[in-house]
Amino acid sequence: MNGPFILVRPVLQWALILGIVGLANGCTPRLDWREIQLEPIAASALFPAKPVEVSRTLESAKDAASFMLTLRSARIDHTVFAVGWVLDANAEIRSVLESAMLANIGARPESIERKEIQQGDLLIYEVAATGQMAVANATAPVPIRLWMRSLVIADPAPLKKGAVRVVEMIAAGPSHELQEEEARQFIESLRFIR
Repeated sequence: MNGPFILVRPVLQWALILGIVGLANGCTPRLDWREIQLEPIAASALFPAKPVEVSRTLESAKDAASFMLTLRSARIDHTVFAVGWVLDANAEIRSVLESAMLANIGARPESIERKEIQQGDLLIYEVAATGQMAVANATAPVPIRLWMRSLVIADPAPLKKGAVRVVEMIAAGPSHELQEEEARQFIESLRFIR
């Protein structure tokens, strides 16, 4: 009578081991939050994956002046979490970047919600919006959600009179992927090192 049980026991053990491994993989978080130092703006932020950094020169439509935008971003599926900054900027660049982001997602005007948040001596501009945008492997544009915070920080250096730093936090992705809780965890994580 021991014969069939001897064969069943190893099969059950392997099934149990594979089940535990499957559960462990299933419980692996999709977002692996980590604090990243943002040295150029003396800040830190929580990212859901290891970010990459890119810089590009853009032009302001208002006065055709160019400026350098640096983005540190992480992508999870089709969702992007990014911190962007412009050093030696002027205050108008904040609204230029906000408008460009809303245009990128084709935001419907009636879907745009704006509010201002005072945190100590900083005035933070928050925007939430929905729109449509083409994403990889999609045959048609998909519904997109955006949460964005931006702010202007006066440069304390006396030699750069009038210069500011513009900083933006962006969480944008398909509506079925990006949850408000995840977006808020990101855009509210920015901390300046004083």
